[in-house]
Order: sequence, then structure tokens, then C-alpha cells
Amino acid sequence: MVEFKISIATVEDTELLVKHRLSMWNDIRPELRKQAQELEELTRWWIKRKLCEGKLVGFIAKTQSGLVAGSGCIWIREQPPSLMNPRLERPYLMSIYTEEAFRKQGAARLIVQSAIDWCKEHGYSTIALHSSEAGIPLYAALGFKPTSEMRITLRQNVLEP
Repeated sequence: MVEFKISIATVEDTELLVKHRLSMWNDIRPELRKQAQELEELTRWWIKRKLCEGKLVGFIAKTQSGLVAGSGCIWIREQPPSLMNPRLERPYLMSIYTEEAFRKQGAARLIVQSAIDWCKEHGYSTIALHSSEAGIPLYAALGFKPTSEMRITLRQNVLEP
């Protein structure tokens, strides 16, 4: 089994985070590859802005020799206070992606566990996420549970799973 180490992304890692986010969409919805690519510039702008604001924390898994195995992010989203969370923000786990050569070797698990640990260290009590079918077993094994969120689609967005 390959050993990975985690580093926290900086603004210099924007291109990697953009590449992995678009690759994630391509894996989930390969038939929409063109539409995902059309989001590249907007995705780059958003990731760079959120990193600079301190509202996006990226986790990059690398091999001991420095090869990038995968990445993922925590987005600190503003929210109103609630009975479940009196804070004005809540972490959202997103863009978990593992390079094909490193899949099923523990990189994604290490990224998610690192994100969980970071959230605990920063005093958060919950983490939200939306998962592809492929990600559900990993998240469930780490303690994530389905919630009662409901949604109505007002306008078809072709990139939503």
C-alpha cells in the first residue's frame, strides 16, 4: 500500500484544485464533459477567491516521492444560526478526487479524514456534503449519515447528479 502525506493547499495550488474539480465532474457525468470544461474559468476564479478569503481549505494527498494522488476541499459556507448549529458558518466537504493510478489505495480516505480532523480542530460540530454513488461507501465508513434535505429543481441544471 502506498503511503500518502497531506498538505494544505495554497493559492499556488489553484490549478490542481480546478483540474481535480473538473475531473470529478467528468467522472460523475462523462457525457457532460464539454459543459464541465466551459466552467473552467469560473471555477478557477471561485477557488482562488475562496482560498484568498480563507473560506476554502484544500487538502492535497501526495506520495512520499511527491506525486499528487488526490485532493479535496472544505468550503466554509455562511449560514444563519440554527438550533443544530449556532455558528454563522458550516463546513461543506467538496471536490474529493483521486487520480486514477491511486484509486482504492486510501488517498480519498486520508483526504476526508484530514478534513474531518481540521473541522474538529476549528470547533465545527458538523460537516455537510453531497456524494456521488461511488463516494457513499467511503463517507458512510467515516461516519457520515444521510439527512432529511429536500430539493426542488426550478430550472434544469445539467451538471447536477
